[in-house]
Amino acid sequence: SVSPQSFFSPPPPLAQPMRTVVLVLGDLGRSPRMQYHAISIADMKRSTVEFVGYAGADCRPEIVEDDRITIHHLQNFNIDIPRAMFIVWAPVKVALQILQLFWLLLIRLPRFDCILVQNPPGLPALIVVRLVCWLVSSRFIIDWHNFGYTLLAHRFGGRETHPFVQLAYWYERIVGWLADDNICVTRAMANFLKEDWNVTARVMHDQPPPHFQPLDWKDRHELFGRLENDRNGCLQSVAPWMTALTEKDEEDRWTGLKKERTFSVNSYEEREVRDAPEVTSFCYWNERGVLVGRRRRPALVVSSTSWTPDEDFNILLEAAKLLDEIIAKNLKMPPVVIVITGKGPLLDDFKEKLRRTSLKYVKIITAWLKIEDYPKLLGSADIGVSLHTSSSGLDLPMKVVDMFGCSLPVCAYDFKCLGELVRDGVNGYVFTTSEDLARRLQDMLQGFPTSTRTLNQMRACIEKKRTRWSETWNKVVKPIFQEIDKASTSFSLPRLLLRLVTYTIIVS
Repeated sequence: SVSPQSFFSPPPPLAQPMRTVVLVLGDLGRSPRMQYHAISIADMKRSTVEFVGYAGADCRPEIVEDDRITIHHLQNFNIDIPRAMFIVWAPVKVALQILQLFWLLLIRLPRFDCILVQNPPGLPALIVVRLVCWLVSSRFIIDWHNFGYTLLAHRFGGRETHPFVQLAYWYERIVGWLADDNICVTRAMANFLKEDWNVTARVMHDQPPPHFQPLDWKDRHELFGRLENDRNGCLQSVAPWMTALTEKDEEDRWTGLKKERTFSVNSYEEREVRDAPEVTSFCYWNERGVLVGRRRRPALVVSSTSWTPDEDFNILLEAAKLLDEIIAKNLKMPPVVIVITGKGPLLDDFKEKLRRTSLKYVKIITAWLKIEDYPKLLGSADIGVSLHTSSSGLDLPMKVVDMFGCSLPVCAYDFKCLGELVRDGVNGYVFTTSEDLARRLQDMLQGFPTSTRTLNQMRACIEKKRTRWSETWNKVVKPIFQEIDKASTSFSLPRLLLRLVTYTIIVS
C-alpha cells in the first residue's frame, strides 16, 4: 500500500548529499562506462547515486558493495513475439516503459539533483527524463556512446532515409539540444554534435579503471590453474592439445612422412616441469622456487563480443585458418590459443562454423567468464583483438581501452575515428580483412615468447601513454557535478506539489 511517508518527508538538513540518478535503459552489468560514472560520482564528497537499469550480468563489486550506490532494477518488457507482431507490440512496450520511468523518477526515488542518461538506447528514456527534470528542477545530462538512429538504420539495411530512422534522428537531435549538459566518447562525435546539431558536448574518452592492469606470473598462474583445472574452466582443453603438438625429442621438429610441425621442449625445462609441484600450459615453478613462463607455451590472444551483427567474427575465423597454415611452415611461430568471451544471439552460429573448421596449431575457445576474471584474462594475454565496427563511425570500442589498461597490444578492425585510440604500428595494428589480420598476428608473434621485438615496443608505448579513468573523469566530468552540488537545494516545491497531486489520485 502507498503511505504518505513514501511521498512526503521532513525537509532535509542543509548538508543534504548531492543525489544523482544514473540511468541505463539496458543491462546494468553490461554497461561498464555507466558503472564507472556511478563509482566516480559516489566518490565525490557528500554524494549518493541511484543506479537504474535492467537486471542481467553482475555489476562490479565496487557498485554492489558501496553503501552510497543503490541499484534499482527496471521491469524488462522484452518478450518473444512473431516478427509480424513487432509493429503492434512496439508502441505498447514504449508506453509501459514511459509509465514505469515516470513512476520511478517522480514517486519511488527520493529527491535528486540530476540525472545522467546513457544514449543509446534513448527511446523513451531521453524525453521522459527531460520532462521529469523540468518538473523537479533537476539537471539533465546525456552521455552519448553512439547514436540510436544509426543503429536503427543498420536494422533497415543502412537506409537512413527510412521514416522510422528519420524520426529517431530528429528525436535524438531535439532532445540533445534540450539537455543541460552533454558528454560524448570521441572528438569526432563532439564535432558532429556541434557542427550538425548545434549541441556542445564534453569529450570523455573511455579510460581503463585500476582493475585492468598487467598480471605478474603469480597471479597468472592462479588464473590459469583455475581455468585449466576447474570443471567449467574454459582452458581445460589446452594442456592435452599442447601435449599432442609437443615433440619430446629436441632434434626432431618434423615427424613422419607428412612433415607435420611439432614443438620441441628443452630437456632442462622438461625436467623442471616434470618435477614442478604446480604446472599449467603457460607457466610453472622452477627448481629455485620461482614462477616462470614456459619456453614453449602457446601465445594467448583474447577478444570479447556480445555476438551481434555489428562484429563479424568470420574474419577472425578465416584469419585463424590462414595463421594455422603460417605456423605449420614457420618454426619461429608458436601455437596460438584464441579465447573469445561473451554471450549473444550469434554465438551458436559461430560455434557451428567452428565445429566444421579443422585447425591444428590454432585453438579457438568461446567462454563466459566471471566479471572479476575478465580483467585478469586480459592482464595475462599477449594480444587483444577487436572486431568492433561503429554504426555511426563516431564511437570507439571500449574493449580496446580495457586491453590498453592491461598493456595489451591490439589488432583492431579499422573504421572512421579509430585513430583516436589505435595508432597503427605504434600501440597495435589495424586491419580490414582476414588476410590483414593473419599477417599482423604473424608479425607480432614471430619469435614468441623470447624474441618479440614488435610486441615489446608496443607494450612500452601503451604503458608510457596510459591514462586511467579517474584522471580523465576528474578533469572532464567532475566539474559538471561540482557545479550541480553547489547549486543544489534541499527543497523542491514543484516536486512536492507533484507528489501531492499523485498521492491524492492514488488514494482517492
